[in-house]
Amino acid sequence: MVSILEKLEQEPYGLLPTHSEAKEMSIEDVTQKVREKLLEHYPDLIVEARMSRSKRREVITLISNVIISSGLYVPRLTRQDLAERIAQEICGLGPLDELLDDETVTEIMVNGPEEVFVEKAGVLAGTSIKFQNDRHLLDIINRIVQSAGRRVDVSMPYVDARLPDGSRVNAIIPPLALNGPVLTIRRFPRRFTDLSQLVECGTLEPDVACFLKKCVEAKLDIVVSGGSGSGKTTTLNVLASAVSPSERIIVIEDSAEIRIPEHHVVYLEARPKNMEGKGEVSIRDLLRNALRMRPDRLIIGECRGKETFDLITAMNTGHEGCLSTVHANSAGDCLERMVGMALMAEEGVPVDILRSWIAIGVDVIVHLEKTSTGHRVVSGVSLVGTEPGEGLTDFQVYRREQGLSLEFPSWFMEKIGERRCNVLLEEAAL
Repeated sequence: MVSILEKLEQEPYGLLPTHSEAKEMSIEDVTQKVREKLLEHYPDLIVEARMSRSKRREVITLISNVIISSGLYVPRLTRQDLAERIAQEICGLGPLDELLDDETVTEIMVNGPEEVFVEKAGVLAGTSIKFQNDRHLLDIINRIVQSAGRRVDVSMPYVDARLPDGSRVNAIIPPLALNGPVLTIRRFPRRFTDLSQLVECGTLEPDVACFLKKCVEAKLDIVVSGGSGSGKTTTLNVLASAVSPSERIIVIEDSAEIRIPEHHVVYLEARPKNMEGKGEVSIRDLLRNALRMRPDRLIIGECRGKETFDLITAMNTGHEGCLSTVHANSAGDCLERMVGMALMAEEGVPVDILRSWIAIGVDVIVHLEKTSTGHRVVSGVSLVGTEPGEGLTDFQVYRREQGLSLEFPSWFMEKIGERRCNVLLEEAAL
């Protein structure tokens, strides 16, 4: 025998005679009425439900009870559907919830309330998802960034934040954004932890993977370069996993993304200014502190400014095996960018000296590209050093079209020494 509550769950309002006296309202009005009641009586549960799916189910049950007790009614929606829609708006991220539940979605791009794009398998595609208006979208954005202690408004019209699952968030609003509020969420649904996984998905050739593994084991300083979304952080994470578990690793990031299981790791994350404009802790601050933490390896999630100078300094003062990423179009561009970013520190070091420090400190550049089909690949690997008569230079030992060559220039062999050369040239398997 079907109970009354089960019948209410399953049937549309229009089929139930008990709703002849129900108050027909818009879903926006019902949501607001339910939100007020829940915030009045269960404020803590609402906060918990934003992080917990089990708590979300409790909220859905409470919403159902409020709908019944208040006689609320929205045409063409069952009570269960209505309760889930309201819970999505109150506890979740509104229309974005279904995208965040889809593990194949790696990036969500909201260009105003009526235009939402997603990236799947490296390919962009439009969706039918829409927000009610600018205010609705702005409310969702603030709900996201408030969980990280941030806010976005006219006085602070752009913001970076991170979701509990590690997804990276950027938002920018009018008057800077002319489309209306713009939201970008980059997700990391699959965690690669081994070089063999990058070989399986076609990012790396097997012999290149073996070579890079030996570079890590030989404690060479490696920089991963590439464009936005080319897979730099994923590759950095996998290279870091090749470090010996006996070594102490200090990971420093602007927004925590790297995870190195079964290793001795200390994770540090930069902190932006608070709402009063105070309390900022930069990557550069963390890097300087990390040098006092007895690191065997330093990993900087991304060099994008003054911290480049400190990383180069660390590479030149006995801290071997450093890893980092840089936005660049090629290995040569990567070196020039590092010179430019190091100059931003305004430490008074002449550019020629900086170039020589980079030539001494950086050993290998791994360059990634995203193909027209959305596939991420390692397109080149270059050795870095000083060629007599030319100064700072890079020598490409791998090009995807031509394969890997282990014929090192003499200046590189002199730079890294006989022991390291032997490590790189010995046969190894993943």
